[in-house]
Amino acid sequence: MEYVAVLLPSVAIGVVFYVLMRWAFRADSAERKARSTSEDDARRWYEEIRQREGDGEIFQPRADKDS
Repeated sequence: MEYVAVLLPSVAIGVVFYVLMRWAFRADSAERKARSTSEDDARRWYEEIRQREGDGEIFQPRADKDS
């Protein structure tokens, strides 16, 4: 019984650490997946505009109105 009392805090800290690291890595993975999906959507949108408008410069730089 003494061994359980000695090892239990270390095991509990290990389990908490494992759960936190798992949560962090899954959150990072989900964020990377969402970013990839967003970039793919933007790329498809841009290609649609390029096909519709032609291969020229699609977005013209704005002229500064302040000067």
